[in-house]
Amino acid sequence: ILLTVFLLRKVISHLCAHAPRCRDDEQYLRTTNNKTNGDIIISSTLFMKNMATFHIIQFLGYVFLFSLVESVPTHDVAIIGAGPAGLATAIGIQRTMGQDTSIVIYERSSSLQEIGGQVGLMAPAFNALDCIDSSLSTAVTEAGVTRKVFRLLDVNDTIVMENQIKESAKQVVIAWYKLQQVLCDVFLNGAATNDALQLGFELTTIEEETDHVLLSFQNGHQCRAKLVIGADGNMSRVRSTLFKEESFPEYAGSCIWRMFLRGDYHGIELGESNVWTGDGKVLAIQKMGSGADSRLYVSGQAAWPKDQLHVLDRRRYIGVEDGQDSGGSTRNEDRLERFLESFKDFPSQVLDFAREYHDTASILEHPIYFRPVNREWGKGRVTLVGDAAHMMPPNMAMGTPSAFEDSVSLATSLHRHGLCSKALRMYERERQPRVNKIAYKAIKNSGLYYNEKDDDANPFKFDKDIFEFIKNFRQDPIPKFSDTSLENEEL
Repeated sequence: ILLTVFLLRKVISHLCAHAPRCRDDEQYLRTTNNKTNGDIIISSTLFMKNMATFHIIQFLGYVFLFSLVESVPTHDVAIIGAGPAGLATAIGIQRTMGQDTSIVIYERSSSLQEIGGQVGLMAPAFNALDCIDSSLSTAVTEAGVTRKVFRLLDVNDTIVMENQIKESAKQVVIAWYKLQQVLCDVFLNGAATNDALQLGFELTTIEEETDHVLLSFQNGHQCRAKLVIGADGNMSRVRSTLFKEESFPEYAGSCIWRMFLRGDYHGIELGESNVWTGDGKVLAIQKMGSGADSRLYVSGQAAWPKDQLHVLDRRRYIGVEDGQDSGGSTRNEDRLERFLESFKDFPSQVLDFAREYHDTASILEHPIYFRPVNREWGKGRVTLVGDAAHMMPPNMAMGTPSAFEDSVSLATSLHRHGLCSKALRMYERERQPRVNKIAYKAIKNSGLYYNEKDDDANPFKFDKDIFEFIKNFRQDPIPKFSDTSLENEEL
């Protein structure tokens, strides 16, 4: 572009200097046809006497050339990942920073699909959602199923414990994709522009500039943002780009199978959950929907040998980032057989139901990974939330609630300090002690139960101290945009 503009100026200057003069200065333009060579001679009297015309032509040249090039959009906040963590974070920032703050979410998937498993939400999750926006708890509850009965059974199908859950306790189970959709609707309803959610954008690089971060995507798109928040899950591209020295997440030693089977399972009612534990395994079912929409959510987690990871269907979950063969078998029947073999000693009615109705669902199968505690969450103008920051095994059911708590803390810090790196570091400093304690316990108990078959580490036998630590945690509601003025600090 610069070279073209330079040449354009040279051409105009040359015309001004060498075009023949007009005897009559009032004649602005005279052309003479040369019948020999067809040249057209343009008088330069106007250009020499009125330099304003020269600059107008130069300006129009700039406008024309730059209009040919796609400009790089600039946002206040760019969030990578449109899962529950990224969406909750976006809603929190909307509420506390106001509509003048430009927020965009980039999601690698080309559409929001009905994928994933089930999410169990209890008091910690709803406490955090209420801090973001009181309407969120109601929307999530209406989209999910309120748990009324919880039964814990052993491998012989004997009831060990049965709890009638009070309505005030608020336990809700919801499909992951439904939770995503609820949060997405709330975010888009509050967005200032129609393009606040960008689908089909897979991040490739992050470059820190003086006062922005430059993001590049696989489809060729680029954007700049004052702040970048990585909410892109277990295998976070943001994290691997920020911390190139970090190794691949550590294998927890177990595998999980999850499926929504469409069929009417007898022996359990809507709102009831049955969980069988023993021999270092967990098998759970939850009825979701009724009538024609009746489905049974089935999940099972059991130990899996590390040297047999290549057998599993991991492609959709981790790709090839760990340097091992991630091909696995993508046939539903093969994934079903591995599930049935792992739980062959458990009650047959659940296994028979899965065998009969497995073709009504795609069975999700993947290993469980984690990141050791005390890892960094960000640097410069970039930070992480949810699994991207603190991936932990699911045995304490605190993955999604922790992400919601992250959202509250980050939004509050941005309100206090403005869109600057100090706000990100203060958020990290506040959240890490609590999350590290929970993650450490989840990692330790996961290894003890699934690998060493220590029933004292059974995920449904709660440690009183950690249970109270999780349950009694409270955050203040995020300040709304109109509450106070921002202190815009820069590091």
